[in-house]
Amino acid sequence: METILDYNPTDKELKRFGGRKNVELTIDKGLYEIDDNRLYDLGLLFAGRGDKKKAKEYFSQIEHKEMLATLVEDF
Repeated sequence: METILDYNPTDKELKRFGGRKNVELTIDKGLYEIDDNRLYDLGLLFAGRGDKKKAKEYFSQIEHKEMLATLVEDF
């Protein structure tokens, strides 16, 4: 299962997700088993890196599009 940790996020990037321990806990508790959560975080990671094309690839795969309404709040 692909997660943001596969892309070697910096400590600064991890702060957006509550820190490395929070991301690891999210994975351990199975919250990334819900694809929309995982895809949303991957999209945020790449958007934060300025890779809009890659971010859009992840965001477009989100099944429950209402999640994207919170996107503005995350930036």
